[in-house]
Amino acid sequence: MAAQNFRSAFYGFNREDVVRYIEYLNNQYKNQLDQLNNQLQAAKAAPANTELQAQLTAALEKCAQLEAQLSNVTTTEQELEAYRRAERAERIAQERAQQIRTQANAVLADATVKAEAASQQIAELADQANQQLLAYQAAVTDTQNLFQDVVASLAAIKPEEE
Repeated sequence: MAAQNFRSAFYGFNREDVVRYIEYLNNQYKNQLDQLNNQLQAAKAAPANTELQAQLTAALEKCAQLEAQLSNVTTTEQELEAYRRAERAERIAQERAQQIRTQANAVLADATVKAEAASQQIAELADQANQQLLAYQAAVTDTQNLFQDVVASLAAIKPEEE
C-alpha cells in the first residue's frame, strides 16, 4: 500500500482525502482481484502440471485474501455512506438553525422597536400628566392664598362690640 498523507481539517482529517483514499484502495483491490481471476481462468485453460497447480493454489489463496479485504472495504464504504448521510443531516440542521436564529433576531428587533416607541409614548404622557399636576398644584396654592386673604379680610372686618 502506498503511504498516504491526509491534510488536517478542523476536527481531524480532511474528509475528501479520506474518501478518495478509501476509493483508491477499493479500486486497487478490485483490480488485483480481477487480475487474479484472469490468471485463474488462464491457469484452468492451460494444461495441468505441478508448477501451474502450485501457482493456481497460491492464486486461489491470494484471491480469498483479497475477497476478505474487499468485504472489509465494502463495510468501510457502507460506514462512509452512513457518515455522509449524517454529515448531510448535520448541514441541513445547521442551515435550519441559522434560519431560526435569523427569524428570532428579526422578531427581537421588531419587539425592541415597539418597546422603544411605547417607552417614548409613556414618557410623553408622563410629561403631560406632570404638567397638569403642576397646574393643579398652582391652582390649589392660589386657592389657598385666596382663602387666606378672605380670612384675613373677614378678620379685619369685625363688627365692633357693643
